[in-house]
Order: sequence, then C-alpha cells, then structure tokens
Amino acid sequence: MNKLGRKLFVSISLAIVFIFVILAILANVFLPKYYIFKTKEKLGQVTESIEQMPMKKFLAALPQLEAKYNLTIVYAAMPGNVNQLNEALLQQLSNKRVTLNKFWITSESLAKVQAGHQVNKIYDQGKLKSSFYARFIQKDHNIVLIGLSMAYLHDTIQIMNEFILYLGIISILIMVVIVWILSYRITRPLQELGEAAKEISELKFKQVHIHTGDEIEELAVSINTMSHKLHTAHQDLTRKNQSLKLFMSDITHELKTPISLIQAYAEGMKDGLDDGSYTDTILRQTDSITRLIDELLNVAKIEQNALERTVFSFSPLFHACAEKFEIKLQSKQISLLIQEEPAAAASLIYADPDKIRIVVNNLLSNAMKYTTNQQIEISLQLRGEELLFHMKNGIEQMIDDIHKIWEPFYVLEQSRSKEISGTGLGLAIVKAILDQHEYRYEAAVDGQHIHFYVYMKINNSPTA
Repeated sequence: MNKLGRKLFVSISLAIVFIFVILAILANVFLPKYYIFKTKEKLGQVTESIEQMPMKKFLAALPQLEAKYNLTIVYAAMPGNVNQLNEALLQQLSNKRVTLNKFWITSESLAKVQAGHQVNKIYDQGKLKSSFYARFIQKDHNIVLIGLSMAYLHDTIQIMNEFILYLGIISILIMVVIVWILSYRITRPLQELGEAAKEISELKFKQVHIHTGDEIEELAVSINTMSHKLHTAHQDLTRKNQSLKLFMSDITHELKTPISLIQAYAEGMKDGLDDGSYTDTILRQTDSITRLIDELLNVAKIEQNALERTVFSFSPLFHACAEKFEIKLQSKQISLLIQEEPAAAASLIYADPDKIRIVVNNLLSNAMKYTTNQQIEISLQLRGEELLFHMKNGIEQMIDDIHKIWEPFYVLEQSRSKEISGTGLGLAIVKAILDQHEYRYEAAVDGQHIHFYVYMKINNSPTA
C-alpha cells in the first residue's frame, strides 16, 4: 500500500474506532435510562387509557390492552389490610404465569394510591436476572397493577458491546479492501501526474490522459495546458537562441569584411602602395559599416519605441512612397503595376503612419533589388475587416524555407554583394513593425514569383 493509501487507512480506521467507542459509551451510560424512560412512556399510555374507561369497559378491554402493549394487568378490591392485597395480586400474577421472587406493596405506597397518586416500583428478581416494573393506580375502589418484566440491562449492554467490537473489526477489515481500491484509483492518476511533472522539469513535455470526472481530471487538463505552453515557449526560446547565434555570426561577418578591407588598404597606404583609390575604398567600407550600424539601431528603436497610432488612409501613403522610387524604377527599367479596389482605396486604418511608411519603403526596395522579370505587381483589396496589401515580383532562385526570409541578414544573393543585397535587415524591420501592430503577414513562393501579403485591420481605433 502506498503512502496515500496508508494515510487513508489510518485516518478512516481512527474515525471508525472513534465512532464505535462513542457508541459503546452512549450504550453503557444512556441505554438503561432510555430503556426505563420508554417503559414509563408505555405504562403511561396504558394508564391514561385505563383511567378514561369505565370499570366495565376496562374489564372487557383488559386482554386487548395486555396483548397490544405486551404487559400484565391485574387488579384487586380495596383490601382491609396490605397483606391481603399483596396475596391477591400475587395470586393473579401467578395465574398469568408471572412468577416473582420479590414483590410487596407497602402501607405507605398503598396510602399514596388511595390518595389518588400513581406509585411506580421496580422489583429486582435476583437470580432470575430480571426486574419487574410495576405501576399502581386506583380505579373504582380497586387497586390496578400494570406490570412489565425487564431483562437485566447489564447483560444486554455487554452483549451489545461485544457486537459493536465484532462489528468494528469486520468494518476495519472491509475498510482495508475499500481503502486499497480507492487509494489505487486515486493515486494511479496522481502518480501519472507526478511522472509527467518530473518529465516536464526535464524538458520532456509529456501529455497525460486522465478521465476521472473530478478535480484530478481538471488538474490533468491544467498540466497538459502548461506542458503545451512550456513546449511552445521552449521551442520559441530555442529558435530565438539559434537566431541569436546566427545573428551574431552574421553581424560578425558583416563587420569583419569591411574592417579587414580597411586594415588592408590602410597598411597599403602606410607602405606607399596607394594608387589614389585606397582612400575611396576605405571611405566606402566605413560607409558600409555606418549603414549597417544605423540599420541595427533602427531595428532596436522600432522594437522599443511605442506606436503613435492615428486613423489615416493607407492608399495616399502608399502612392507617396511609390513616387519616391519612380526615378530608380525608370533607371532599372522596372514597371510598377498597381491595382486598387475603390473600397480598398477609401479604407482607413488605425496605425503608426511613420512605421507603416517604413514597411512600404522596405518592401518596395526589396522588390526592386530582387525582381527578375523587371516587373512589380501591387494590389489593394478588402478582405472582410482587413485591408490586404499584396506585392508580387519575380525571383531567380528557389527559397527552401520561406520563413527564414524575415530573419536578420537573410539575403537571396549567395555572393552577399552589397550592391544587390544590402544589409539584409529590411524584411526583419518589416516583421518587427507588423508584429508591433499585431497585423497578419506572410510570404509565399509561386514558381518564379515571390508574394508578400500584409493584412491591416480597418479603422481599428478605440474611439471609432
């Protein structure tokens, strides 16, 4: 038996023993008094019936009264002396097969009865191990005796105590079986929960299947929920740690390359090898480092700064951004195709316009760098309570894991040419801003095209 089973056994055993001890004490202390009380109550009912009956009716009803209340009723005429009365009553009792070793009504008791009082007497019969409870009343110049034989309560109580003892022992034996069954049913799911909790502490996020229909099942559901959330959080933390390691590796690479070039060209200038281009190269590399640091600071600011939301129309903001890219688009001979639904163009959103402007600029800049079909397609559509901004452009190579495109320093160009790929932080900034706004977004590849989808909540203002 497990620990819980032993605790249940001891607790219930003590409770049963306590109950039976109380029963034994109550039986020994109160049972005799209660027995006499009930006897008096029965004699009182018979006495009341007899007193209300005429003598003739009483004599006719006497057998029925004895049978109904299981007692003995005798009577005798008012005697000249006490001895005659006692002999007459004893004779009638003997006729009714009631043999008494000790019976006698005294002159004082007789006087009380003659005065209209009821007299109660208990006659101990000694070796017969019984008592005779007698009540004397007067009725029409007759003395009526109402008697009831009572067994010795001492023997009855002793038998009852033995019965209580045997009953207690049997109850404890039965309880052992019941406690074992209950403890198994209770502790089995608890042990399973304990094992699950231990595995969760070892980062093994186990799910338990317990159906008890009580608080244990509710606890199991809570542990399953906790396990699922911890598993999700652990996976997210692991992914973030991996991203951090990759980020540190990438930023080290991004900084090491221009620093190495600066060092090499500086040493060449020191050795007199400068052909007039070393200074320009060093300046370009320092500009690259400055641009990288500025982008990193922008990412940090975007994640830390609070949003300054306002209600505005997205369409004019988008067209203003597109106009700034018009010269670059023409120089690269890239066509920008825009399709707007009238309802979408008139829709308002509740957002930070400066940060949404950064999102649009970064997406347009990214499309210009990587498009392979010299075409960028953009559409604005309504999707229920959301405004869908969709951008599509051609790509040269397939992307194995499209989700990595949002990670810092992820670039499509394997050569990592800065003229083409830039710092690799543009889409990471887009992701940070959209996460701040709690907007849905996704990227998908369809053959030789890449699609970007941004879902903005329409007029999501607390005051709207």
